[in-house]
Amino acid sequence: MKSKTLKWQGYYISGVADLTLWGGGKGSIEMKGFTCQHIREARYKINDNGFGVENINGAICDIFRFYENGFKEYARTVRIGKIGEYAEEAYYNTR
Repeated sequence: MKSKTLKWQGYYISGVADLTLWGGGKGSIEMKGFTCQHIREARYKINDNGFGVENINGAICDIFRFYENGFKEYARTVRIGKIGEYAEEAYYNTR
C-alpha cells in the first residue's frame, strides 16, 4: 500500500458575497477565492471580486483545508456578517 503525506498550508475560502451597490441596490457576487492561516481572518478578506461596490455586507464562505500541491479538502460552510436573499439564492444556485 502506498501513502503520501501532504503538508498543511492553511485554509482556502471561496463563496458568495452579499453587497450594497452604489446607489443603494442590493446584490451578490461570487468572491475571488483567497487563502488564510486562521479562519477568523476570512472576515477581513471577503471581497467583491474586484467589481466595486458601496459595501460588502457579508458572505457565505466554503472553507477548505489547503495542502501543498494545491490539494483542498472541504471543511465546512460559514456565514459572515449580514446575508440577504440575493446571496442565499446565488450561493445555492452555484453549488
